Amino acid sequence: MKKTKIIAPILAALLALTGCSATPNTESKTVMTVGDVSVPAGIYEFYLNSYMGAFATEEAGKIALEQCKNNFLTVALAHSMNVELDAQAKDSMDSYKQRVIDSYKDQDGGYKGFLKENKLTDADVDMLISVSYYTEALRSKLEPVEYTDADKQQFFNDNYRRAKHILITVDEDMNDEEKEAAKTKAEELLGRAQGGEDFDALVAEYSEDPGSQTNPDGYFFTDNEMVQEFQDGVDSIQPGEFTLVQTTYGYHVIQRLPLDDNAELYQSEYDKVAETITDKMESKRLEEQAHAWAEEYGIETNVDEAAVDECVKEVDAEYQKTRESLANNQN
Repeated sequence: MKKTKIIAPILAALLALTGCSATPNTESKTVMTVGDVSVPAGIYEFYLNSYMGAFATEEAGKIALEQCKNNFLTVALAHSMNVELDAQAKDSMDSYKQRVIDSYKDQDGGYKGFLKENKLTDADVDMLISVSYYTEALRSKLEPVEYTDADKQQFFNDNYRRAKHILITVDEDMNDEEKEAAKTKAEELLGRAQGGEDFDALVAEYSEDPGSQTNPDGYFFTDNEMVQEFQDGVDSIQPGEFTLVQTTYGYHVIQRLPLDDNAELYQSEYDKVAETITDKMESKRLEEQAHAWAEEYGIETNVDEAAVDECVKEVDAEYQKTRESLANNQN
């Protein structure tokens, strides 16, 4: 149920993306504006393609939308605050851009073919690359902070959760009767859990999430590491309590667990993330400051929901077509 963190820009995907056989669109619509930045459909679909396959289409669409909002808020802030990139940053951007171009020189159509297949322009690629550089430029405006071990431990305690769940899968191939049966089954399991039955036994017998077996002590996670409905469900209850939520994966019967009821497990999980906690703390601090700056400078985000829905439908149709083609080639 874990998902990729959505705040950081997916710049590495520029080098890895091989195209999605999309129909070229020379008049890419604007799907959102963030301050003075217009985000074209090609860029939104680029982010969206990065998540297709790893997530259900609806969830991928939501993650891509948040990715665009957060990333281009950074660019809009830089414009409003007159933040200029220094010569070193510009040289680094140019070097990165050249690596992107060179990465496609041996492919059919080359770099221009990559742009055409992904409904991007050369300017769109510049815009995608610029995000991380503007992020660092804004980060440099924050007052330096030294985080102690106690600060890191407190951040872990305040921002991480632990939960177990039973997943009853619902997918788009199910008919209404099958979907209703899945909901009824989940509701019955919630009642049994709340009635005192052994939740671990229920998980072992009924959960359709493979991760339930490989994570017997539950998932430890922080913001933006699980699908939003799952995170919200966990946040709505106290340790020891149960809830039922629906996501694009299906129905989840969730039990929230205390972080620290097992000292050895707690220390093990803390040690896994200890080296990254400083980065997470800095990212959270920058994110909070970015929203404060956005309010100060009057930067608004406006989304064309119809344009977004159209992009999601187009990308999903192409994705399904590609899947069918691969399946036919294997038969």
